[in-house]
Amino acid sequence: MSRGLKAPFKAFEGKKSKDKHIRLTKDMLDNKTFRKLTGKTIIVYMYMKLWANGETEFDYAKSLGSKVVSPATFTNAVKELVSKGFIERVYFSNGGGHKANRFRFSDKWYKDSL
Repeated sequence: MSRGLKAPFKAFEGKKSKDKHIRLTKDMLDNKTFRKLTGKTIIVYMYMKLWANGETEFDYAKSLGSKVVSPATFTNAVKELVSKGFIERVYFSNGGGHKANRFRFSDKWYKDSL
């Protein structure tokens, strides 16, 4: 297949042929630090990757995460992702002014597992 042409999604991957997707590598999935994440934290991480759309820094509000998991679970997932080096908090919003939190993806999780 030539560059620029995308293979269509198979039916078991989802019904939308032009849907957004994220990259998860075998190296990441096999990593001991990644495997220690809770299931809900992995789901939040995948949604963050989807929302970031390939960017390293991204805004992600608690209200977005709370559409997928409970607000308390979302807060715990973010804490876990920060503590284990998957994301860094660039800006923390206390909710005033309705400004979203800003995060940055990090490779510290990988470096810590070497």
